[in-house]
Amino acid sequence: MRRTFRFMAVLLALAATAAAAPVRAVWPPWLSIESPVNPYDPATRGAALLVRTFVREGGTSVRDLTGSAEGLVGVTRRSVALTFDATPYPGVYAVRRQWPTEGTWMLRITLMEHTTALVTLDRGEGVASVRVATRAQSKGGIPLPRDVAMREIDSTLTAMAAK
Repeated sequence: MRRTFRFMAVLLALAATAAAAPVRAVWPPWLSIESPVNPYDPATRGAALLVRTFVREGGTSVRDLTGSAEGLVGVTRRSVALTFDATPYPGVYAVRRQWPTEGTWMLRITLMEHTTALVTLDRGEGVASVRVATRAQSKGGIPLPRDVAMREIDSTLTAMAAK
């Protein structure tokens, strides 16, 4: 009887603790691309695009972003590392043109090694499309970020150059 009482007391204590603990949703980091950039804002003027980051807790910094401009110049495949400029807006970073004017280019921008946006550029070097690489979650159908294979970038560049 005494052992049962202790067991029940432990269960009740655990239930009370679980009920008192706040339930927090956890989601992966996310990013979005903003283009065209507001030409009237001196903090972002001249940027090719802005990267807006979303994280569950805390903020982000330029160190949380990695990226590259991936291109085809003639038949030569090129890759240029991107740098991101902090802006006065929390979680917003500017990307200025760092890739050559010749050729076909797209950008690969990754936040915290989890979420990757693929940004295709048109011939005028404006943003033609943005796609965050995702896979379907088994429960709930909410998309989750996925890795981007280099063959995916290569095939996108080849299709862009053929247009």
